[in-house]
Amino acid sequence: MKALFFSLAASLLAGATSALAQYQPGVYTSSQEYVENSPSQPGAVSDLGAAHPYIEVVHANTYAVHRVPRTHAWGYVNKHGQTFRLVDNKPYKIQPQQNGLVIYSRQRPIQNGRYTQVITEHFYSEGLDGKLRPLTKRALRQPLAMAQ
Repeated sequence: MKALFFSLAASLLAGATSALAQYQPGVYTSSQEYVENSPSQPGAVSDLGAAHPYIEVVHANTYAVHRVPRTHAWGYVNKHGQTFRLVDNKPYKIQPQQNGLVIYSRQRPIQNGRYTQVITEHFYSEGLDGKLRPLTKRALRQPLAMAQ
């Protein structure tokens, strides 16, 4: 029974991982480009952080470097197949979609006395262009109350 459970769990995890790895690395200027898997600037992405106003993309064949303004980018996929959506110039990692909800995560350092601790915050949106909301019970109840 345990072997059956572990084989099922492994197949589910493998399916979720391969679904994320299918997206081409590059910068996407809209969610439509992301759905169609056709980045406007394909290539290896170098996100220099929120302090920089652009994202650098190195094309695989020509090795030409293009700088895409953060304000023009919807998101990007890095060379590891991780997808990020840019909201207010901050990258939010996109998790596999579930029932029309998109789950995001972001790591944030918090100063705790003399030590810095990194926490992971979780958010969700309805669809790829929806407003990001914190993933809490309270935030999830609000849309349900409005629908009734």
